[in-house]
Amino acid sequence: MTFQTALTVALLLWAFPPNGVWWFAFLALAPWGVGVCTCPRAWVIHWSSFLGGWIFYLIALRWLMPVTGIGYAALGFYLALYWPMAAWAIRAGLRHGITPIFTLPAAWVATEYLRAWVMSGFPWFLIGHALHNQSHFVQISDLTGAYGVSFLAIAVAGVLVEWRCQMRRRPQQPARPRQLRFGAIAVAGATLATLAYGAFRIHEYDSAAKAGKLRVGPKISVIQEYYPLTNTPPYSRASYPKIFADYVARAADAARDKPDLVVFPETAWGGTQNRSFLSVERRAVDDVDASAWNSGQFFDAVISALCSADYPEVNRRLSRLQGQLNDRAARMKETPETLRLLSNEPAPPVRAVVGSVAIELVSKEVYPPILKYNSALFYDPTTGQREQRYDKIHLVPFGELVPFRNGQFIGINLHPLYRWLNSLSPFSQGGKVEYTLTPGAKFNTFALETERGLFHFGVPICYEDVMPYISRGFVWGGGKKSCDFLVNISNDGWFRENELPQHLAICTFRAIENRVPIARSVNTGISAFIDSNGRIHDAVEVDGRRFGEGVVGHRTATLLLDDRDSLYGRVGDWFARLCLATGAAFWLEAIVARWLFAIRHRVRRMTRLWRRRRTVKAAR
Repeated sequence: MTFQTALTVALLLWAFPPNGVWWFAFLALAPWGVGVCTCPRAWVIHWSSFLGGWIFYLIALRWLMPVTGIGYAALGFYLALYWPMAAWAIRAGLRHGITPIFTLPAAWVATEYLRAWVMSGFPWFLIGHALHNQSHFVQISDLTGAYGVSFLAIAVAGVLVEWRCQMRRRPQQPARPRQLRFGAIAVAGATLATLAYGAFRIHEYDSAAKAGKLRVGPKISVIQEYYPLTNTPPYSRASYPKIFADYVARAADAARDKPDLVVFPETAWGGTQNRSFLSVERRAVDDVDASAWNSGQFFDAVISALCSADYPEVNRRLSRLQGQLNDRAARMKETPETLRLLSNEPAPPVRAVVGSVAIELVSKEVYPPILKYNSALFYDPTTGQREQRYDKIHLVPFGELVPFRNGQFIGINLHPLYRWLNSLSPFSQGGKVEYTLTPGAKFNTFALETERGLFHFGVPICYEDVMPYISRGFVWGGGKKSCDFLVNISNDGWFRENELPQHLAICTFRAIENRVPIARSVNTGISAFIDSNGRIHDAVEVDGRRFGEGVVGHRTATLLLDDRDSLYGRVGDWFARLCLATGAAFWLEAIVARWLFAIRHRVRRMTRLWRRRRTVKAAR
């Protein structure tokens, strides 16, 4: 069992990006499944499954370790618990003669769905994600979500498990030749049907594109710089003025492509520039530095001037900032950073999406006195920053949200627990900073007016493109398609480079599930476009590389909009819930059977003792 689990761990590690040997996804769970079905000792199965799962996540999530070592180990420990849960359900099915061809994919997908919701959710490393670049296999995502792709791949492994178990069957074990034949035929039929459906959907789209029948959407530019981040001050190798100036220059380069929209990454320079905050008179508030108003007004003014193509004003403000940096460097006897100015060549005005921290001041008399949001702001050439913004709804636990800030449990104040947890976070500087954000309340969308017409788009921020319900909320809120495309802004500079292709792979499923194109702008990469069939195109690349030192630039592409329907968009996770109900039935059976066996054993033992006592008394 130990060797079989280790082999599964190795195959899974090679199946997912950045290695990406996609066909390993069809084989990876087979060795572990054989061990689950043949090992006679349940405790060996459950412990080896847990340890194998923990090792897998510790290796696969190593990009998280530099950010939070404790969180990295704890997350791996938690995720590993789902492996023995799946094994438990599979063995419960075996007791009733049900083949792993059906129980293995159902139980595993049930745990994938639980992982997507429990403790706010972590739907990373779904088996289906390994097939993200196999377009014909993944088109069923508009019916079942990514979970259907996982189910199909694991069902193939289930056939291999059943075949191997029948080969090693002991004489006292029942044979299941009919289940093996029927299961193999059913899985082969489902695979062929999936490929046929995928070919139909792709041909349908490509034919319409060649015939000019698809709606032509807006022209969008995504920009990418390379500024890795750390979890300790000053967080970046460059100052925020330097980072900001480079992004502004990069956006000006993109503006020469005459896009309808320029997209900046999430909180690329860490400023607070929502105008509802900047319009408030400066005053001392806990957790808000007095300089936040000055820097926020500077960022807002420069972005507004950039969008209106007033480059002299941009250069004037950047030159003034350069002088301040030079004076400071002279006092500190340091070499000042040089801010990049814009070319004087005329460029057209643009609209822009900017990731920013947004602050709303509440009152000094309440706690917390301010509300912080991770937000997407929209700028246009005439009005500058629009009043409407989108505030991130799904916050990352401990990365953006420390639990129990205002929580109570049966009348017990949990704020001291929050204080302790906050002090453990690397972002709190030993508990001195309360960095917890407030989740947004609505899936606000933006209207983009272009020469081709009016378009609407949503902006899932960073990790939100991993959560299927967020993209569905933007596109299919109210049961009908209300978005033409999505813009994902992200800041993956916190993580090691293995995370970047994994994040992009997951995002492709959001495009297929909702049948919308996606534009991604990501600090450190990978910035790219995804069509509504999940195919990646026009990525920012340098010498064939999409991320790493020196991979900076912009890409501009015109989106082709997709008016096709999506069952998944309308209904949601019906397939995953069906798998969860199946898994729950097996778990319930296992619990009840365990209890019933225990009660029956105890009753029999007590009966034997009672009869023995009666026999002894009768003998006397």
